Amino acid sequence: MSITTGVRVSEGLAALEEAPTRLAETLDRVCARWAEASGAVALTVPPLLPVADLAGLDVYRNFPQLALVASRLDVTTAGAEKIGEEADSGGFGPGSLHAAGLALPSSACYGVYLHHRSGRVPADGKLVTLLGQCFRNEDRFDGLRRLKAFRMREVVALGTPEQVTAHLDRSARFLDALAGRIGLPLERRAASDPFYDQAGERAVFQQIVPVKHEYVYQDMAIASVNVHHTFFGERCSISLPGGGPVSTGCVGFGIERWLHALSDHFGGDWDRARAAVEKAGEASA
Repeated sequence: MSITTGVRVSEGLAALEEAPTRLAETLDRVCARWAEASGAVALTVPPLLPVADLAGLDVYRNFPQLALVASRLDVTTAGAEKIGEEADSGGFGPGSLHAAGLALPSSACYGVYLHHRSGRVPADGKLVTLLGQCFRNEDRFDGLRRLKAFRMREVVALGTPEQVTAHLDRSARFLDALAGRIGLPLERRAASDPFYDQAGERAVFQQIVPVKHEYVYQDMAIASVNVHHTFFGERCSISLPGGGPVSTGCVGFGIERWLHALSDHFGGDWDRARAAVEKAGEASA
C-alpha cells in the first residue's frame, strides 16, 4: 500500500481526499473548457463495453495481458454457500462465474468510436470530449504513476486527415501553453501507439512516421496526442460525407498522472498546485 498526503493507493486502486480531488476537478475543468472552446461536444460512454465490440478493434489480439473483464456470479451452479465462502477468501473461482461478455475498457476513446459506429460525420468533421474511466491489468503498480483504474480526459477528432491533423496541432499547442503557464517541465517524445500490434506492419510504419507523441514528466507520460489514420473508421464503419472511412485522432490527459506530476513539482502542496492550474486555465480561456 502506498500512502502520501491526501492519497491512498492499494493494489493499483487510488482514493483521493479533498485537496487532490479538488485539484483533479480543476485540471479536468480546464481541459474540458478548452475542448468546448475548440468545438468539441460532450459525450458520456458506458463504463463497461461488450467484449465482442472490443474484439472487433483487435483489443484482445494486440494486448490481452492488459485486459480486465466483468462476469456474473453463477449462483445456480455454485450455490450461495460456496459463493459466500469464496467471497470470504477474497476471490471467485471459474466454477462460480458465468462467461465474461463485458469488459472494463483500457482506453476511454473506444466508446467514442463504438458510439459512432455505422454513422457519418459532418463535412467539417466532429470533435468529441469525454472523461472516461480506464482499467489496465499492468504488470506492476506504482502510486498514482501506474494504476489499475484511472481517469482519462480525451478530445477525439473524427474527419478527414487534414481535420485530424489540425486538431492534434491545436492540442499540442494547448499542452505546451498549459504546462508552460503552470511551470511544469514536460518533454515531448515520439512513441508507439498501443492501439496497434507492436509486432505487425503498423509497428514498422510507426518507426518511420510516428503516430503518437507523449508529454513526459520525469520519464512518466501524463498526456499524449495520437493519430490512428482510418483504423477505427474502417473497423466501426464510420464514414465521411463523400464516402470512405473517417480518420481519427485524440489527445488524452491522464488525470491521476497529472496529479502525481503536480504534487511532485509543487512539493506536495495541493493548494499551490491547484492555484497554478487555475491561473494557467484562466490565461488559456
